[in-house]
Amino acid sequence: MFTSGFTIWYNVTNVEQTLKFYTESLGFKLDFHDADNGMASVHTNTPDCFIGFSEATDVIPSKASAVFEVTNIEETVLKLKETGISFTSDVTTIPGLVKLATFKDPDGHDLELSQTLNGAE
Repeated sequence: MFTSGFTIWYNVTNVEQTLKFYTESLGFKLDFHDADNGMASVHTNTPDCFIGFSEATDVIPSKASAVFEVTNIEETVLKLKETGISFTSDVTTIPGLVKLATFKDPDGHDLELSQTLNGAE
């Protein structure tokens, strides 16, 4: 029924600012950009996983988090802080399961880093 692939679509106030954040700060690749219609999308490093954006007058930040898996969360947090990203939480550990750190995009949409633990950590 379903094929591989997943896209999250956010309303944003400024697609140019949003693209800068997702490409320059997070390192995702531009998929398409339609400046005339205020639309764009980026390709994450996960195959067939995209994040799309549409400019809107009224943006209500999503409280559902897009979660990005990383191999070393502490290292990734430091790298992202160097690009100007502010985290809304310290790294939180759920023993034996996962480490998490939360931040927001320019429109306040919740984003999260996740490092899966192997059970012994």
